[in-house]
Amino acid sequence: MSQEGLLWKTALSHLGPTELHQFVVGLWVEAGPSARATVEYLDTDHVGDEVLNILRDVQTHVGAVVPYRPVESGRIAIYSAHAEHLADKLLQFMPVGKLPASLKGARLEVDLGM
Repeated sequence: MSQEGLLWKTALSHLGPTELHQFVVGLWVEAGPSARATVEYLDTDHVGDEVLNILRDVQTHVGAVVPYRPVESGRIAIYSAHAEHLADKLLQFMPVGKLPASLKGARLEVDLGM
């Protein structure tokens, strides 16, 4: 998702850190092990420090840390399948009225299965 960082920041603003953490734990457990080994990176410039820390904590908690990737303070390695699942489910969960205009089109695409 091209505006993934905006989605995470919007969700943090709407849910707060504790509820976002709990929600992401549930989503990540639901996602299960990644069938693909493709990895992407999220960094503080993209999602912000607080979201990155939440994702790192949840990733460790659910046992989804990508092996053989160096731990970097401002960056997290995440399986692409997990990143896509988390973003799609988070986008569906967020009330449309709380989404910035630029994310409402993405929400419609997810709702329509596009």
